Amino acid sequence: MNTLTQPLAADGSPLVMRGLNTDSDLQGVCQLFSDVFSQPMDTAQWRWKYMQAPNSQHYHALAVHMHTGQVLGHMGVLIVPGVRGAQPIRMAHATDLMISPLARTGLGTDSVYRHIMHTVRELALNADPGAPPLFMYGFPGRRPATLAIRLRIQRQLQICTEYVTHDSAALPLSAWQRLQQWWRKRNRLRVLAQPQPAEAAAWSDAVLDSLWQSHVHELAAQPPEQAQPSIAKTGAYLRWRYLNHPQQYAQPHTQHSQRYTLWLLNRPGHPPQGWLITSQQPKPTVVDSCLPMGDDWIEASLQALLTKTAGSWASWLPHPSAQAQATPIWATAMQGAQFYDHWPSPAFQPGDTDVF
Repeated sequence: MNTLTQPLAADGSPLVMRGLNTDSDLQGVCQLFSDVFSQPMDTAQWRWKYMQAPNSQHYHALAVHMHTGQVLGHMGVLIVPGVRGAQPIRMAHATDLMISPLARTGLGTDSVYRHIMHTVRELALNADPGAPPLFMYGFPGRRPATLAIRLRIQRQLQICTEYVTHDSAALPLSAWQRLQQWWRKRNRLRVLAQPQPAEAAAWSDAVLDSLWQSHVHELAAQPPEQAQPSIAKTGAYLRWRYLNHPQQYAQPHTQHSQRYTLWLLNRPGHPPQGWLITSQQPKPTVVDSCLPMGDDWIEASLQALLTKTAGSWASWLPHPSAQAQATPIWATAMQGAQFYDHWPSPAFQPGDTDVF
């Protein structure tokens, strides 16, 4: 990256690069979010997003008008525990990159964009030098991803793909297709799915931590070069991310209006062996999962879901019976050996983003 010069607003006014002052900056950052993304953001949701995840850290790069104090640029990073194989790591989600039209000055050495990216990198490299490895990633759209890749700030991990699983009973099929369907069903792993109430007792560590540890044992058995980074999806993480989401209920304490539903999965006669988390907004989607490894478990789990619900489910879980289509969401990672750019892409789920 070229040597940076004083960051400037579009009118030439000087800007100051600094971190987030929680007490005085939250209103300004939420206003910037609303201005840039045309979506509401309040301080309660911002605090939930960055400050309430268990065992987490967060930091921010702000561009602030030197004279008025107006927040004109921002990027935040949320760091949560993760694993890669058997190795503890830190998963750092870089998100909410936003620059006011008043501070969009191109890509020169005085640009807010370059200053924010530089600040985020430096903060990551200098934070907790003795801590586990840090893998920094994000989910920009195509245009910002292409820009960051062209400037060699980030590298592309994947274009996130959606897989749609239909209720085959509702599809018009030929006799031959019906025969193939019968054969697959006859030989398919049988899995049961049970929805859980939106209560902390049903999202307990006793069940969810045990399932996560079983999954970690499977991850640890992978060849080291194939081991994918992953967020540690413990009970505490899931309760923060889904059960305690500020929009979990359209109306407080209304059971049928919950945004996220936890489903426990098991083969007949067995205790829980995995889970799915679903959302009906904006369409029926599996937003997160923890399943025993193998395509058979993916397909069987989605089919188990379809026995309880009608229609179809979208997910990011690949399996042969699904219809695949690219999404507008790109996954990128910070480029550079310091950010472990030889690691493969995580198997991201929709709930790993802040879109779902």
